[in-house]
Amino acid sequence: MNPEFGDLLPLVIALVVVGLREAWLAHRRSMVNRALHEARRPLQAIALSLPAGPGRLTPALPVWQAIRALGEVDRQVNGGAPDRPRPEPIACRLMIEACVRRWQSRARMAGGGIEFRWTGPEAIVQGDPAALSSAVENLVVNAIEHGGPRIVVRVLVIGQRLRLEVTDNGTKQRPLERNGSPAEVMARLRGKERHGHGLAVVRESVKHHDGQFEIRIGEESSTATLILPCLTRAAAPSPGVIGVET
Repeated sequence: MNPEFGDLLPLVIALVVVGLREAWLAHRRSMVNRALHEARRPLQAIALSLPAGPGRLTPALPVWQAIRALGEVDRQVNGGAPDRPRPEPIACRLMIEACVRRWQSRARMAGGGIEFRWTGPEAIVQGDPAALSSAVENLVVNAIEHGGPRIVVRVLVIGQRLRLEVTDNGTKQRPLERNGSPAEVMARLRGKERHGHGLAVVRESVKHHDGQFEIRIGEESSTATLILPCLTRAAAPSPGVIGVET
């Protein structure tokens, strides 16, 4: 064998491997883009066929959340600037009540239910309806899947602050020997992998709305608290309770 060719052989092999890998990645990217196109189109048709309303607080909102998630996958695959939704006023009671109603049947399937309590005047938050609704829903779904069986979504509006708490009493349904003591659970939450995808969505949304988020794991219950700046309306309705499961 020619000594010069022998010296170049590792480089040739490396170039062939890199070329094959790039061809495989290009094929995979093409298949992902085709799947994204086929998934987004019917979702858009469904969303546009549903009734419209202020603040996109309509039955179409979960569909638009799915479309936005597909858009993020598209950007990760193909690059591009992230969406910059225009802030708009969000009727918080309407939004949170809609979230509770959407997941009430799922809570019933888990053997429990969701109770919604609102105290204080109507509150308006300026922001992104889809992102904020997604944050609330992630807290509710986390409580259903990892807590339960009885979940209380409690909102207190005082001054220009909205305080939302999602509490579950699922410690007995979620043995400590499986999840660890409250201190161990909190240590995991504060570690490098301190939360799953759901709580990551919550933290990002709260940050973009200039709010605060904390979670407390206790012996008898767990509570996730979200605090947001808001504007209030003059008329203050009486405290309401919906979706109480007995």
